[in-house]
Amino acid sequence: MTSQPLIEISNVSKEFRGGIRALNNVDLTVAKGEVVVVLGPSGSGKSTLIRCVNGLEEASSGSIRIAGEPVNGHSERSWRKVRLEVGMVFQNYALFPHLNVLRNITLAPIRAGVMRRTDAEAEARRLLKMVGLSEKETAPVSSLSGGQQQRIAICRALAMKPKAILFDEPTSALDPEMVGEVLAVMRKLAEEGITMICVTHEMGFAKSAADRIVFMDKGEVVEIAKPEEFFKSPKAERSRQFLELISRHND
Repeated sequence: MTSQPLIEISNVSKEFRGGIRALNNVDLTVAKGEVVVVLGPSGSGKSTLIRCVNGLEEASSGSIRIAGEPVNGHSERSWRKVRLEVGMVFQNYALFPHLNVLRNITLAPIRAGVMRRTDAEAEARRLLKMVGLSEKETAPVSSLSGGQQQRIAICRALAMKPKAILFDEPTSALDPEMVGEVLAVMRKLAEEGITMICVTHEMGFAKSAADRIVFMDKGEVVEIAKPEEFFKSPKAERSRQFLELISRHND
């Protein structure tokens, strides 16, 4: 990792209609090559935070910088540039059901002018091999299991050669036996130095893959710590309550 932040979130707030405040003055920096795992109870603002980074939600106030460049929250052109640099993996896969696996992966880089078709297809095949799905390149996505579809979604994000990838609870829609295959790919990306912000409830992944844990509650960052510090001796009382609840649930 380097000391230069790749993603800078400064004093970001988000208020929805009806006065619902999802984020309240959030500050967070993510260095190149860093894996940040965002934890917290449902409704704590975790997903809203990364959706603001990717422009799927517009922050009500504050600023976001990607690789030192400020993002103009009111400019669709600015957000298009961000989406070329910051990939997103959703909990519901968001694949195109009418296209086969190879086309799902190559469509965006070809249309965005990132690669020519032949190069995009070669890169897609490399990524499919990496996630153990080389034999599925011509398969319709509807024929794949949830775990396989999520691995394809990760390949699609990587095909754009992003500077960072955001994961929004990527295993929450999966059957338990499929969770491991997706987390294995995410661990591999972490080992390869891909910059990642991961919203997840997978505590094992958080402990083993994260460089830092960000714990959120009620739209605010409550605590930021190294995994070993957070899980063994969290400083905030709300963090301790959360971990105790998780522990009782797992027992």
